[in-house]
Amino acid sequence: MTLREGASGPIKGVSVDVTVDVASLAATTAVDTAVTVPGSLVGDQIGVQPLGTWPAGLTAPQGRCLVAGTVQVRIANVTAGAIDPASQTFRFFLFHDTPGAEP
Repeated sequence: MTLREGASGPIKGVSVDVTVDVASLAATTAVDTAVTVPGSLVGDQIGVQPLGTWPAGLTAPQGRCLVAGTVQVRIANVTAGAIDPASQTFRFFLFHDTPGAEP
């Protein structure tokens, strides 16, 4: 799917659903979780959406690809107590802005 033209050609987009079990987060901390996401490329713009109920007090997940095929997901707990989110499916939106890269 072509979303728009980027500086180096069309930006290609795809979504991938992956089950993720985020570790328990202590009060006022953040955790990075490495998630295998097929098709992810270094430099992708990445959106992450939990598909289940997301606990109050946790930030929206942020993703970045440091190694092809793996997305680092960062989540922070902004409360005064620990939160252990349940394992759930996340939808990863991958946007490639690389010539010749197909999702």
